[in-house]
Amino acid sequence: MAASVQDAPDVTAPPASPLPLDDVLRRVNGIRIERGVDPLYELPSACTAWDGGGCVLERAFEDLGVLIVDYRGAHGRGFSFEHGLGDFVRDFDGGRFPSLLAAK
Repeated sequence: MAASVQDAPDVTAPPASPLPLDDVLRRVNGIRIERGVDPLYELPSACTAWDGGGCVLERAFEDLGVLIVDYRGAHGRGFSFEHGLGDFVRDFDGGRFPSLLAAK
């Protein structure tokens, strides 16, 4: 029997050994700089996809024209690139970074 993501229990504690957010930010900034956009100085907040939001990487890449961020890449109209942030995206999707969710 499969359960939906919405039915999953809330996770309020960070993982035992999370991908350091400063490492994620450095990699996001590197991608932004490669594409001629100013680096970010903090990760943007986001809300869950089922509440009409998206992952923080979608927000961080929004001004690059990225429409979708998955575990391996980012995709826009007519382009795609690999980002190498899959571990962070999985942890975020698993609720391990509640501080990165925007308050309603």
